Amino acid sequence: MPAHPQFDRHVRTLESRALAFAQAWMDAMLEAMRDPAAAGLPALDRRQLAGLMAVVEPLRMHSTECLAGHLRQGIQGGAARALGRGASTSPLSGFDIEELSLVDEAQAEKDIEISRVVQLVDLRLEWELRELQALATGLLPELPWGEDPTACGPAVFARAVSQTIYEQALQPEQQALWMRLAGPTLVPQLRPLLAALTAELQAAGIQAPAYRTIRAPESTAVLKAGAAAAPGAAGAAAVAGVPPEQLQALLRSLPLLERVLPAGPAQAASPPRGGGELPVGHALLGRLFERLLADPQLLPALRDSIARLEAPVRELATRDPGVLASEQHPAWALINGIAGHAASLPAHDAERGAAFQRFVEPLVGRLTQGRPETPEVYAQALQELQSFIDEETQQQIDTTMSVMDALGQREAERRLLPLMRDQVEAQLARSGEVSPMVQTFLRGPWIEVLAKVMATEGADSPGAQALVETVDELLASLQRPATAAQRADLRRRLPRLIGRVQQGMALIELPQQHRNRLLAELMQTHRRLLAEPGEARPEPVAQAVEPPAPPSSPPKAAPPAPMPAPPALNDWQGRDTHVGGLPTVPMGLAGPGAVDPAEAWLGDLRPGRRCKLHLQGVWATARLAWMSDNGAFYMFTSNLAGGMHSMTRRALMRLRREGLATDVAEASPVQRALGGLLQDLGAVG
Repeated sequence: MPAHPQFDRHVRTLESRALAFAQAWMDAMLEAMRDPAAAGLPALDRRQLAGLMAVVEPLRMHSTECLAGHLRQGIQGGAARALGRGASTSPLSGFDIEELSLVDEAQAEKDIEISRVVQLVDLRLEWELRELQALATGLLPELPWGEDPTACGPAVFARAVSQTIYEQALQPEQQALWMRLAGPTLVPQLRPLLAALTAELQAAGIQAPAYRTIRAPESTAVLKAGAAAAPGAAGAAAVAGVPPEQLQALLRSLPLLERVLPAGPAQAASPPRGGGELPVGHALLGRLFERLLADPQLLPALRDSIARLEAPVRELATRDPGVLASEQHPAWALINGIAGHAASLPAHDAERGAAFQRFVEPLVGRLTQGRPETPEVYAQALQELQSFIDEETQQQIDTTMSVMDALGQREAERRLLPLMRDQVEAQLARSGEVSPMVQTFLRGPWIEVLAKVMATEGADSPGAQALVETVDELLASLQRPATAAQRADLRRRLPRLIGRVQQGMALIELPQQHRNRLLAELMQTHRRLLAEPGEARPEPVAQAVEPPAPPSSPPKAAPPAPMPAPPALNDWQGRDTHVGGLPTVPMGLAGPGAVDPAEAWLGDLRPGRRCKLHLQGVWATARLAWMSDNGAFYMFTSNLAGGMHSMTRRALMRLRREGLATDVAEASPVQRALGGLLQDLGAVG
């Protein structure tokens, strides 16, 4: 797709500023934790913020580089989609059926926080964002429908911040509190960045497209003006070649157009008889198909198929007045169905798109060759289309039922987390002094390990009991031995203990940098505790297990197997590397005895219903494809990456209560074409 050379420079500028922006934001975050009142957040608990700052400050450099990396990734993805290369770039980084298709309550909470950040930035920086977007539009003359020309919209920053925060090995409450600080501290950092980007585009000579307000008069006024003008001018004002008096009669008589005309006095509803109606109807149908084919939401691959339907639909209109009487006519319903299903397919799934095109081509061919003269033929074609969609949906459901099993597993783990947290807290209360990093690890990642194993094997399984005992053993190993015999015993037990810790970290796929940081902390503590009294520096002790290589596929939960003889302890320290527009509708609160609106909405959901879901800062039009018999799990199809999104009832409930799951009433392709046609005719403003 052609683009202005300045667009590439704009993207490179964004990428080059990512690290400086991340550093400034991290400084602002820590300052807000020190003084929330000065940051405009006096309601937040100072003690909680102080505790958060104590664990975040040591992660300052790592978090900064993580944020910079996620920002660059988001900018590159936004630029690729703006250039029409979205087939290989997911609008949601990592949001794929094989990666993040499981939307449980924890993921719903992340989506809610991302949405709040996006809304806050949109509200506080509306003019700065709109000015930059207007200039950036001039860089991309063929911007794909619905894409952001700036490549740095609020969702890019909100998702990058969320990914950075939830990558840190913190307690869930600390992550949620940190995310709550993100929006208010992000706005002051974004304002100068947006202003600088705008100034650079203006300095490069880029100008925003000229916008003008078009005030269309009432249709009757347009028609009267057309009647008083010369014949040539009348045709230009309305439809070329159609006399204004015939057009006026048609607009007053056809329900298909009358439905969307401004309210006015009742008009005679009898269509004109004689030879005048056919040319007018044909002219309007021609203009209607022009509008259909010019719809930016219509996939280019289907334009030829829709265009081939014009001739048979024109011919059908001469014998069936229903074609021009309602957009619910089977002919229009077929066109809407073809265009709507194609738009709902994931952009990157070329195989499904090609399969649908192979189905549509012979279907349209039969309608074109036979020139059907009855609506029943179109109704039959519409039924074939629906059967194809239902069969394809069922195939997708069948291939993703394993994902639903994983979602059920995740739900079982979520229910166990509070119990595991209480267990670990009790064990910490019985122990002596422990470093903040170890406490954070036990209260965060390790309770996920415990919940995962217990949900898979049961609380009484040997594997689960071994991991629970690991907490006590690890805490005991961090206390100084009193005698030489105790030191020798600790030296003997450490390799196996560290091996179990590593096994648990691998089970939940804890990022390697977090594993290395914890292992380095434990190694330093153990070397200090195992040093003989009076020694100037501790001697190397027995080696422990080398950190296991990341598995090629997620490890299956299994009881800890007997560990082989481990190497010496001084080798288990790894190198510490750093890895770099639809508004929401708040739900009303239900009073005592009242029906919960969110519960009522979920109760009305049935397969086939279309909704709007807000996922990681992006509004997606989704269709409910399947729900479990007990209503605990739902599966939606959308055009986002992966195409199938599995949700728990609690997650969907959370999104609904926050206004992030709503009904959809989008205009169909035919309705959009009618609206554009009436604007051309001057019938609507």
